[in-house]
Amino acid sequence: MKIAKNYKNCAGAGQQGIALLVAIGTMIIILIIASLAIYLITRGMQVTAGQTRYETAYEAAVASLEIGKKRAEYLNQALDIADTSEVFNVGSYTTNLYVERTASVAITLSGTAMKFARAIAGPGATPATGSYRTYYIRAISTGRAGEQVALEVLQRYTIYTE
Repeated sequence: MKIAKNYKNCAGAGQQGIALLVAIGTMIIILIIASLAIYLITRGMQVTAGQTRYETAYEAAVASLEIGKKRAEYLNQALDIADTSEVFNVGSYTTNLYVERTASVAITLSGTAMKFARAIAGPGATPATGSYRTYYIRAISTGRAGEQVALEVLQRYTIYTE
């Protein structure tokens, strides 16, 4: 039995370096797939973080609207105080709150309007007589990353006649 002295002839003339090319090609494909997976994961984390920041800004704006409702309730009883606006922090979010009366006098409901309101809301949901004032409340919550949520509500307070 003779041992081949020339190792090039053992692999065959057309197969020189093919294993190296296959290995390099496989590594390039694996690198591309891994890079794509890392990109998709980090992009998904960025989207989730942005959504979380937006939801937190929304919750800060809702909390500010609750403060605005209490201010409107106070303004409804203290008619000599003008409309209010204030900037304050709710957690790490800066909130601009505006509370203003929509009319300087109370609106008196007519008999037809009262009947219509009772029919829509159901029996006992609307007083039979009275008037009301409305207040426009707006809260704008802004986060450190620039996310911003603006909520507004029209609050109605019924004035009962005695």
